[in-house]
Amino acid sequence: MISFPVEIQLLILPLLTPSSLISLSQTSQYFRQLIDPQKKHFVNQLLEQECLPKYGGEVTINPQAKLIIPPGTVSYACTHCLKIIPHTHFDNHALLRLRFRKPPPEARATQNICGWTSGNAKTQGLMRQAGLRNDTLRSWVKQNSSSGIPESKLVELYKIGTSRNRRMCNECKFMTGFFSRNIGVKYEWRVKHRNTSVGTAMVPVVKGRQRRCHDSTERYFYGLFPVASDTEYPWRYKNYREENCDWWTLWSIRCPGCAIWQERAAFRKGNGYGVKATPADSDEWRQVGWDGPHFEDWRCNRCLVTSAGKEELGNQLLAFWKRLAGFEISMFKNLLPAGWYDVEAIEFATERKYSWRQIVKEDSIFSQSFTEIPTAKKIADMDIEKRRHYYRIFKRWFDNLEDPEAILGGLLNNKHGFRRWSTDYEILEKRIKDLEICTKILEADPDKLVRYALDGYAPLV
Repeated sequence: MISFPVEIQLLILPLLTPSSLISLSQTSQYFRQLIDPQKKHFVNQLLEQECLPKYGGEVTINPQAKLIIPPGTVSYACTHCLKIIPHTHFDNHALLRLRFRKPPPEARATQNICGWTSGNAKTQGLMRQAGLRNDTLRSWVKQNSSSGIPESKLVELYKIGTSRNRRMCNECKFMTGFFSRNIGVKYEWRVKHRNTSVGTAMVPVVKGRQRRCHDSTERYFYGLFPVASDTEYPWRYKNYREENCDWWTLWSIRCPGCAIWQERAAFRKGNGYGVKATPADSDEWRQVGWDGPHFEDWRCNRCLVTSAGKEELGNQLLAFWKRLAGFEISMFKNLLPAGWYDVEAIEFATERKYSWRQIVKEDSIFSQSFTEIPTAKKIADMDIEKRRHYYRIFKRWFDNLEDPEAILGGLLNNKHGFRRWSTDYEILEKRIKDLEICTKILEADPDKLVRYALDGYAPLV
Protein backbone atom coordinates (compact mmCIF):
# COMPACT_ATOMS: atom_id res chain seq x y z
CA MET A 1 0.00 0.00 0.00
CA ILE A 2 2.93 2.33 0.57
CA SER A 3 3.60 2.28 -3.20
CA PHE A 4 0.15 3.71 -3.93
CA PRO A 5 -0.20 7.42 -4.61
CA VAL A 6 -1.11 9.47 -1.58
CA GLU A 7 -4.50 10.27 -3.10
CA ILE A 8 -5.35 6.53 -3.27
CA GLN A 9 -4.13 5.98 0.28
CA LEU A 10 -6.38 8.76 1.56
CA LEU A 11 -9.35 7.03 -0.12
CA ILE A 12 -8.51 3.63 1.40
CA LEU A 13 -7.84 4.69 5.02
CA PRO A 14 -11.45 5.75 5.86
CA LEU A 15 -12.65 2.28 4.80
CA LEU A 16 -10.49 0.39 7.30
CA THR A 17 -11.77 -1.08 10.55
CA PRO A 18 -10.61 0.67 13.75
CA SER A 19 -8.17 -2.16 14.59
CA SER A 20 -6.77 -2.20 11.06
CA LEU A 21 -6.25 1.56 11.14
CA ILE A 22 -4.24 1.42 14.39
CA SER A 23 -2.27 -1.60 13.19
CA LEU A 24 -1.37 0.16 9.96
CA SER A 25 -0.27 3.27 11.85
CA GLN A 26 2.19 1.11 13.80
CA THR A 27 3.86 -0.46 10.78
CA SER A 28 6.10 2.47 9.85
CA GLN A 29 6.89 6.06 10.63
CA TYR A 30 5.37 7.11 7.32
CA PHE A 31 1.91 5.72 8.13
CA ARG A 32 2.21 6.96 11.68
CA GLN A 33 2.59 10.52 10.42
CA LEU A 34 -0.03 10.09 7.69
CA ILE A 35 -2.73 8.62 9.93
CA ASP A 36 -1.75 10.53 13.08
CA PRO A 37 -4.07 8.42 15.34
CA GLN A 38 -5.91 10.34 18.02
CA LYS A 39 -7.52 9.13 21.23
CA LYS A 40 -10.86 8.61 19.50
CA HIS A 41 -9.24 6.11 17.13
CA PHE A 42 -7.82 4.08 20.03
CA VAL A 43 -11.24 4.24 21.68
CA ASN A 44 -12.87 2.88 18.52
CA GLN A 45 -10.30 0.07 18.47
CA LEU A 46 -11.16 -0.91 22.05
CA LEU A 47 -14.89 -0.78 21.34
CA GLU A 48 -14.40 -3.08 18.38
CA GLN A 49 -12.28 -5.52 20.38
CA GLU A 50 -14.65 -5.74 23.39
CA CYS A 51 -17.17 -7.49 21.11
CA LEU A 52 -14.73 -10.33 20.38
CA PRO A 53 -15.67 -13.78 21.81
CA LYS A 54 -12.62 -13.86 24.09
CA TYR A 55 -14.09 -10.99 26.12
CA GLY A 56 -17.35 -12.84 26.72
CA GLY A 57 -20.92 -11.78 26.15
CA GLU A 58 -23.01 -9.27 28.06
CA VAL A 59 -24.36 -8.67 31.53
CA THR A 60 -28.02 -9.61 31.15
CA ILE A 61 -31.34 -9.37 32.96
CA ASN A 62 -33.10 -12.63 33.83
CA PRO A 63 -36.88 -13.24 33.69
CA GLN A 64 -37.16 -12.15 37.34
CA ALA A 65 -35.77 -8.70 36.41
CA LYS A 66 -32.49 -9.34 38.23
CA LEU A 67 -29.10 -8.26 36.85
CA ILE A 68 -27.25 -11.54 36.89
CA ILE A 69 -23.54 -12.28 36.97
CA PRO A 70 -22.72 -13.85 33.58
CA PRO A 71 -20.74 -17.10 33.45
CA GLY A 72 -17.07 -16.93 32.55
CA THR A 73 -15.08 -13.79 31.87
CA VAL A 74 -17.11 -10.84 30.62
CA SER A 75 -15.16 -7.64 29.99
CA TYR A 76 -15.96 -4.16 28.75
CA ALA A 77 -13.90 -1.23 27.49
CA CYS A 78 -13.33 1.88 29.58
CA THR A 79 -12.84 4.79 27.21
CA HIS A 80 -11.15 6.96 29.83
CA CYS A 81 -8.28 4.72 30.96
CA LEU A 82 -8.32 2.87 27.58
CA LYS A 83 -8.47 -0.63 29.04
CA ILE A 84 -10.67 -3.67 28.57
CA ILE A 85 -11.46 -4.81 32.11
CA PRO A 86 -13.95 -7.19 33.83
CA HIS A 87 -17.57 -6.11 34.14
CA THR A 88 -17.23 -5.84 37.93
CA HIS A 89 -15.36 -2.55 37.43
CA PHE A 90 -18.51 -0.87 36.06
CA ASP A 91 -21.83 0.16 37.50
CA ASN A 92 -25.09 -1.09 36.03
CA HIS A 93 -25.83 2.03 34.01
CA ALA A 94 -22.53 1.75 32.13
CA LEU A 95 -23.43 -1.74 30.91
CA LEU A 96 -27.20 -1.97 30.62
CA ARG A 97 -28.40 1.25 29.07
CA LEU A 98 -29.22 0.56 25.42
CA ARG A 99 -26.66 2.95 23.95
CA PHE A 100 -23.91 1.57 26.24
CA ARG A 101 -24.47 -2.12 25.52
CA LYS A 102 -22.32 -4.29 23.30
CA PRO A 103 -23.90 -4.20 19.83
CA PRO A 104 -24.67 -7.40 17.88
CA PRO A 105 -23.06 -7.89 14.43
CA GLU A 106 -26.13 -6.54 12.60
CA ALA A 107 -26.26 -3.28 14.61
CA ARG A 108 -25.34 0.10 13.14
CA ALA A 109 -22.55 0.63 15.68
CA THR A 110 -20.83 -2.59 14.58
CA GLN A 111 -21.06 -1.79 10.88
CA ASN A 112 -19.53 1.67 11.19
CA ILE A 113 -16.01 1.98 9.81
CA CYS A 114 -13.11 3.68 11.58
CA GLY A 115 -14.27 7.20 10.79
CA TRP A 116 -10.79 8.48 9.89
CA THR A 117 -10.71 11.66 7.83
CA SER A 118 -7.84 13.67 6.40
CA GLY A 119 -7.35 17.40 6.41
CA ASN A 120 -7.52 20.03 9.10
CA ALA A 121 -10.05 20.28 11.90
CA LYS A 122 -12.46 22.34 9.80
CA THR A 123 -12.47 19.80 6.98
CA GLN A 124 -12.97 16.93 9.43
CA GLY A 125 -15.86 18.77 11.08
CA LEU A 126 -17.61 19.36 7.74
CA MET A 127 -17.25 15.70 6.79
CA ARG A 128 -18.57 14.60 10.19
CA GLN A 129 -21.61 16.86 9.82
CA ALA A 130 -22.29 15.43 6.37
CA GLY A 131 -22.13 11.93 7.80
CA LEU A 132 -24.57 12.79 10.56
CA ARG A 133 -27.06 14.20 8.06
CA ASN A 134 -26.96 11.01 6.01
CA ASP A 135 -26.87 8.57 8.95
CA THR A 136 -30.38 9.15 10.34
CA LEU A 137 -32.85 6.69 11.81
CA ARG A 138 -35.17 7.14 8.84
CA SER A 139 -32.44 6.29 6.34
CA TRP A 140 -31.35 3.29 8.48
CA VAL A 141 -34.88 1.85 8.58
CA LYS A 142 -35.32 2.44 4.84
CA GLN A 143 -31.98 0.86 4.06
CA ASN A 144 -32.83 -2.31 6.03
CA SER A 145 -36.55 -2.50 5.21
CA SER A 146 -36.06 -5.55 2.98
CA SER A 147 -34.20 -7.54 5.66
CA GLY A 148 -37.40 -8.87 7.24
CA ILE A 149 -36.50 -7.37 10.66
CA PRO A 150 -39.42 -5.63 12.43
CA GLU A 151 -39.18 -1.86 12.57
CA SER A 152 -39.08 -1.83 16.38
CA LYS A 153 -36.03 -4.11 16.26
CA LEU A 154 -34.41 -1.89 13.60
CA VAL A 155 -34.83 1.12 15.88
CA GLU A 156 -33.07 -0.82 18.65
CA LEU A 157 -30.25 -1.88 16.31
CA TYR A 158 -29.84 1.75 15.27
CA LYS A 159 -29.37 2.96 18.86
CA ILE A 160 -27.60 0.08 20.62
CA GLY A 161 -23.96 0.71 21.43
CA THR A 162 -23.80 4.20 19.95
CA SER A 163 -22.72 5.92 23.21
CA ARG A 164 -20.08 3.43 24.33
CA ASN A 165 -17.41 6.06 23.72
CA ARG A 166 -18.66 7.74 26.94
CA ARG A 167 -18.46 4.62 29.12
CA MET A 168 -16.18 4.89 32.17
CA CYS A 169 -15.26 2.40 34.89
CA ASN A 170 -15.94 3.14 38.55
CA GLU A 171 -12.36 4.17 39.30
CA CYS A 172 -12.29 6.65 36.41
CA LYS A 173 -15.61 8.07 37.57
CA PHE A 174 -14.12 8.52 41.03
CA MET A 175 -10.93 10.14 39.72
CA THR A 176 -12.85 12.55 37.49
CA GLY A 177 -15.18 13.58 40.33
CA PHE A 178 -18.33 11.95 38.95
CA PHE A 179 -19.48 10.63 42.33
CA SER A 180 -18.80 13.90 44.15
CA ARG A 181 -20.82 15.82 41.55
CA ASN A 182 -23.75 13.41 41.63
CA ILE A 183 -23.86 12.45 45.28
CA GLY A 184 -27.33 12.40 46.84
CA VAL A 185 -27.31 10.03 49.79
CA LYS A 186 -30.62 8.89 51.22
CA TYR A 187 -30.20 6.48 54.13
CA GLU A 188 -33.37 4.50 53.44
CA TRP A 189 -33.97 1.71 50.94
CA ARG A 190 -37.51 3.02 50.39
CA VAL A 191 -36.13 6.19 48.75
CA LYS A 192 -34.87 6.12 45.17
CA HIS A 193 -31.35 7.42 44.81
CA ARG A 194 -30.22 9.92 42.19
CA ASN A 195 -27.58 7.47 40.98
CA THR A 196 -26.31 3.97 41.74
CA SER A 197 -24.04 5.17 44.58
CA VAL A 198 -25.29 5.29 48.16
CA GLY A 199 -21.88 6.27 49.52
CA THR A 200 -20.05 9.56 49.86
CA ALA A 201 -17.82 11.57 47.56
CA MET A 202 -14.67 9.99 49.05
CA VAL A 203 -16.09 6.48 49.61
CA PRO A 204 -18.44 5.65 46.73
CA VAL A 205 -20.67 2.61 47.21
CA VAL A 206 -21.93 1.49 43.81
CA LYS A 207 -24.77 -0.93 43.13
CA GLY A 208 -23.76 -3.93 41.02
CA ARG A 209 -25.16 -7.17 39.74
CA GLN A 210 -27.20 -9.81 41.63
CA ARG A 211 -26.29 -13.29 42.80
CA ARG A 212 -28.73 -15.97 43.88
CA CYS A 213 -27.86 -17.33 47.33
CA HIS A 214 -29.48 -19.85 49.63
CA ASP A 215 -29.32 -17.51 52.62
CA SER A 216 -27.32 -14.63 54.10
CA THR A 217 -24.38 -16.88 55.08
CA GLU A 218 -23.78 -17.76 51.45
CA ARG A 219 -24.26 -14.13 50.45
CA TYR A 220 -21.51 -12.81 52.75
CA PHE A 221 -19.26 -15.90 52.74
CA TYR A 222 -19.71 -16.98 49.14
CA GLY A 223 -17.66 -20.08 48.33
CA LEU A 224 -16.57 -20.75 51.93
CA PHE A 225 -18.82 -23.82 52.05
CA PRO A 226 -19.69 -24.46 48.38
CA VAL A 227 -23.29 -25.46 47.74
CA ALA A 228 -24.02 -27.85 44.88
CA SER A 229 -25.57 -26.15 41.86
CA ASP A 230 -28.58 -28.50 41.96
CA THR A 231 -29.32 -27.85 45.65
CA GLU A 232 -32.84 -26.60 46.27
CA TYR A 233 -33.23 -23.11 47.68
CA PRO A 234 -34.87 -23.16 51.13
CA TRP A 235 -38.30 -21.69 51.50
CA ARG A 236 -38.55 -18.46 53.46
CA TYR A 237 -41.19 -15.87 54.17
CA LYS A 238 -41.59 -13.69 51.10
CA ASN A 239 -41.84 -10.06 52.13
CA TYR A 240 -41.50 -8.80 48.57
CA ARG A 241 -41.90 -10.30 45.11
CA GLU A 242 -41.99 -14.07 45.48
CA GLU A 243 -39.53 -14.92 42.72
CA ASN A 244 -36.90 -12.34 43.69
CA CYS A 245 -36.28 -13.04 47.36
CA ASP A 246 -33.30 -15.34 46.79
CA TRP A 247 -31.41 -12.71 44.76
CA TRP A 248 -28.91 -10.56 46.66
CA THR A 249 -27.48 -7.32 45.30
CA LEU A 250 -23.69 -7.01 45.15
CA TRP A 251 -22.11 -3.64 45.98
CA SER A 252 -18.72 -2.26 44.92
CA ILE A 253 -17.06 -0.18 47.62
CA ARG A 254 -13.80 1.76 47.32
CA CYS A 255 -11.95 1.00 50.54
CA PRO A 256 -10.80 4.30 52.11
CA GLY A 257 -7.74 2.52 53.51
CA CYS A 258 -6.17 0.82 50.48
CA ALA A 259 -8.19 2.56 47.71
CA ILE A 260 -9.12 -0.81 46.16
CA TRP A 261 -12.64 -1.50 44.94
CA GLN A 262 -14.03 -4.57 46.70
CA GLU A 263 -17.35 -6.27 47.22
CA ARG A 264 -19.42 -5.40 50.25
CA ALA A 265 -18.73 -8.80 51.86
CA ALA A 266 -15.04 -7.87 52.25
CA PHE A 267 -15.97 -5.24 54.85
CA ARG A 268 -16.95 -5.83 58.43
CA LYS A 269 -19.72 -3.24 58.49
CA GLY A 270 -22.98 -2.59 56.72
CA ASN A 271 -24.08 -6.22 56.43
CA GLY A 272 -27.84 -6.13 56.87
CA TYR A 273 -29.83 -9.35 56.77
CA GLY A 274 -32.48 -8.37 54.25
CA VAL A 275 -32.24 -8.93 50.51
CA LYS A 276 -33.17 -5.28 49.90
CA ALA A 277 -30.80 -3.85 52.52
CA THR A 278 -28.05 -1.53 51.25
CA PRO A 279 -24.67 -0.81 52.85
CA ALA A 280 -26.12 2.53 53.98
CA ASP A 281 -28.71 0.74 56.15
CA SER A 282 -28.16 -0.37 59.72
CA ASP A 283 -27.10 -3.94 60.45
CA GLU A 284 -30.33 -4.60 62.33
CA TRP A 285 -33.90 -3.49 61.79
CA ARG A 286 -34.44 -0.16 63.62
CA GLN A 287 -31.10 -0.48 65.38
CA VAL A 288 -31.03 1.60 68.56
CA GLY A 289 -28.36 4.31 68.60
CA TRP A 290 -27.50 3.97 64.90
CA ASP A 291 -26.51 7.36 63.44
CA GLY A 292 -25.39 6.47 59.93
CA PRO A 293 -22.95 4.19 58.13
CA HIS A 294 -19.85 6.45 58.48
CA PHE A 295 -18.24 5.02 55.35
CA GLU A 296 -14.98 6.87 55.98
CA ASP A 297 -14.34 4.51 58.94
CA TRP A 298 -14.85 1.30 56.94
CA ARG A 299 -11.86 -0.96 56.25
CA CYS A 300 -11.58 -4.11 54.18
CA ASN A 301 -10.25 -7.41 55.56
CA ARG A 302 -6.65 -6.72 54.55
CA CYS A 303 -6.66 -3.23 56.04
CA LEU A 304 -8.08 -4.64 59.28
CA VAL A 305 -5.26 -7.21 59.43
CA THR A 306 -2.71 -4.44 58.93
CA SER A 307 -4.11 -2.38 61.79
CA ALA A 308 -5.39 -5.01 64.24
CA GLY A 309 -3.88 -8.36 63.26
CA LYS A 310 -5.20 -11.69 62.01
CA GLU A 311 -6.56 -12.76 65.38
CA GLU A 312 -8.90 -9.77 65.56
CA LEU A 313 -10.05 -10.39 61.98
CA GLY A 314 -10.77 -14.02 62.83
CA ASN A 315 -12.76 -13.06 65.91
CA GLN A 316 -14.87 -10.56 63.97
CA LEU A 317 -15.47 -12.99 61.10
CA LEU A 318 -16.51 -15.80 63.43
CA ALA A 319 -18.85 -13.52 65.36
CA PHE A 320 -20.36 -12.30 62.11
CA TRP A 321 -20.84 -15.87 60.81
CA LYS A 322 -22.54 -16.92 64.06
CA ARG A 323 -24.86 -13.93 63.91
CA LEU A 324 -25.90 -14.71 60.33
CA ALA A 325 -26.16 -18.48 60.85
CA GLY A 326 -28.07 -18.01 64.10
CA PHE A 327 -30.57 -15.73 62.39
CA GLU A 328 -31.10 -18.15 59.50
CA ILE A 329 -31.44 -21.21 61.76
CA SER A 330 -33.92 -19.37 63.96
CA MET A 331 -35.98 -18.31 60.95
CA PHE A 332 -35.98 -21.80 59.40
CA LYS A 333 -36.97 -23.37 62.73
CA ASN A 334 -39.90 -20.98 62.93
CA LEU A 335 -41.01 -22.05 59.46
CA LEU A 336 -41.00 -25.79 60.22
CA PRO A 337 -44.05 -25.80 62.55
CA ALA A 338 -45.91 -23.09 60.59
CA GLY A 339 -47.56 -25.46 58.11
CA TRP A 340 -49.08 -27.69 60.78
CA TYR A 341 -51.70 -25.08 61.52
CA ASP A 342 -52.80 -25.40 57.88
CA VAL A 343 -52.79 -29.19 58.16
CA GLU A 344 -55.39 -28.77 60.91
CA ALA A 345 -57.50 -26.82 58.39
CA ILE A 346 -57.55 -29.62 55.78
CA GLU A 347 -60.78 -30.96 57.27
CA PHE A 348 -62.56 -27.68 56.60
CA ALA A 349 -60.90 -27.05 53.21
CA THR A 350 -62.04 -30.47 51.93
CA GLU A 351 -65.48 -30.26 53.57
CA ARG A 352 -64.63 -33.16 55.92
CA LYS A 353 -63.59 -35.45 53.07
CA TYR A 354 -60.12 -35.59 54.60
CA SER A 355 -58.77 -34.84 58.07
CA TRP A 356 -55.43 -35.16 59.80
CA ARG A 357 -56.70 -38.04 61.94
CA GLN A 358 -57.92 -39.89 58.86
CA ILE A 359 -54.61 -39.31 57.05
CA VAL A 360 -52.67 -40.92 59.89
CA LYS A 361 -55.05 -43.88 60.21
CA GLU A 362 -54.86 -44.67 56.51
CA ASP A 363 -51.06 -44.47 56.36
CA SER A 364 -49.67 -47.94 55.65
CA ILE A 365 -46.33 -47.55 57.47
CA PHE A 366 -46.74 -45.67 60.72
CA SER A 367 -50.43 -46.12 61.52
CA GLN A 368 -49.86 -49.24 63.65
CA SER A 369 -47.15 -47.66 65.81
CA PHE A 370 -49.26 -44.82 67.24
CA THR A 371 -51.36 -45.44 70.31
CA GLU A 372 -52.64 -41.87 70.18
CA ILE A 373 -52.85 -39.50 67.24
CA PRO A 374 -51.81 -35.98 68.28
CA THR A 375 -53.49 -33.01 66.73
CA ALA A 376 -51.59 -30.99 64.16
CA LYS A 377 -51.31 -28.09 66.61
CA LYS A 378 -49.65 -30.37 69.18
CA ILE A 379 -47.23 -31.60 66.51
CA ALA A 380 -46.25 -27.98 65.85
CA ASP A 381 -45.02 -27.76 69.45
CA MET A 382 -42.90 -30.93 69.25
CA ASP A 383 -39.14 -30.99 68.64
CA ILE A 384 -37.74 -31.47 65.15
CA GLU A 385 -37.01 -35.21 65.50
CA LYS A 386 -40.55 -36.16 66.61
CA ARG A 387 -42.17 -33.80 64.14
CA ARG A 388 -40.30 -35.35 61.22
CA HIS A 389 -42.16 -38.70 61.48
CA TYR A 390 -45.54 -37.02 61.26
CA TYR A 391 -44.44 -34.88 58.33
CA ARG A 392 -43.48 -38.02 56.37
CA ILE A 393 -46.99 -39.37 56.90
CA PHE A 394 -48.43 -36.14 55.57
CA LYS A 395 -45.98 -36.06 52.63
CA ARG A 396 -46.90 -39.59 51.50
CA TRP A 397 -50.56 -38.62 51.54
CA PHE A 398 -49.91 -35.33 49.73
CA ASP A 399 -47.77 -36.98 47.01
CA ASN A 400 -50.49 -39.59 46.33
CA LEU A 401 -53.18 -37.00 45.67
CA GLU A 402 -54.19 -37.04 42.01
CA ASP A 403 -55.12 -33.35 41.94
CA PRO A 404 -53.99 -31.42 45.05
CA GLU A 405 -55.25 -28.14 43.60
CA ALA A 406 -58.81 -29.42 43.26
CA ILE A 407 -58.84 -31.26 46.59
CA LEU A 408 -57.21 -28.64 48.85
CA GLY A 409 -58.56 -25.61 47.02
CA GLY A 410 -57.34 -22.25 48.26
CA LEU A 411 -55.30 -23.81 51.06
CA LEU A 412 -52.34 -24.16 48.67
CA ASN A 413 -52.51 -20.51 47.72
CA ASN A 414 -52.76 -18.90 51.13
CA LYS A 415 -50.35 -16.24 52.28
CA HIS A 416 -48.63 -18.56 54.77
CA GLY A 417 -46.98 -20.57 51.99
CA PHE A 418 -48.56 -23.96 52.70
CA ARG A 419 -47.63 -25.15 49.21
CA ARG A 420 -43.91 -24.49 49.76
CA TRP A 421 -44.07 -25.95 53.26
CA SER A 422 -45.59 -29.14 51.86
CA THR A 423 -42.73 -29.65 49.41
CA ASP A 424 -39.73 -27.94 51.05
CA TYR A 425 -39.99 -29.10 54.66
CA GLU A 426 -37.05 -31.48 54.39
CA ILE A 427 -35.01 -28.87 52.51
CA LEU A 428 -35.37 -26.56 55.52
CA GLU A 429 -34.29 -29.33 57.89
CA LYS A 430 -31.24 -30.06 55.75
CA ARG A 431 -30.23 -26.40 55.59
CA ILE A 432 -30.50 -26.11 59.39
CA LYS A 433 -28.29 -29.16 59.82
CA ASP A 434 -25.74 -27.86 57.27
CA LEU A 435 -25.48 -24.49 59.01
CA GLU A 436 -24.99 -26.11 62.41
CA ILE A 437 -22.22 -28.35 61.02
CA CYS A 438 -20.50 -25.40 59.31
CA THR A 439 -20.59 -23.40 62.54
CA LYS A 440 -18.92 -26.26 64.45
CA ILE A 441 -16.22 -26.50 61.77
CA LEU A 442 -15.44 -22.79 62.06
CA GLU A 443 -15.42 -22.89 65.87
CA ALA A 444 -12.87 -25.71 65.72
CA ASP A 445 -10.73 -23.91 63.10
CA PRO A 446 -11.18 -20.11 63.24
CA ASP A 447 -8.18 -19.65 60.93
CA LYS A 448 -10.30 -21.08 58.11
CA LEU A 449 -12.22 -17.81 58.01
CA VAL A 450 -9.01 -15.76 57.98
CA ARG A 451 -7.59 -17.78 55.11
CA TYR A 452 -10.85 -17.40 53.22
CA ALA A 453 -11.01 -13.63 53.79
CA LEU A 454 -7.41 -12.98 52.75
CA ASP A 455 -6.87 -15.59 50.03
CA GLY A 456 -10.07 -17.36 49.07
CA TYR A 457 -12.31 -14.35 48.62
CA ALA A 458 -11.31 -12.43 45.50
CA PRO A 459 -11.99 -8.68 45.53
CA LEU A 460 -13.71 -7.07 42.58
CA VAL A 461 -10.56 -5.37 41.37
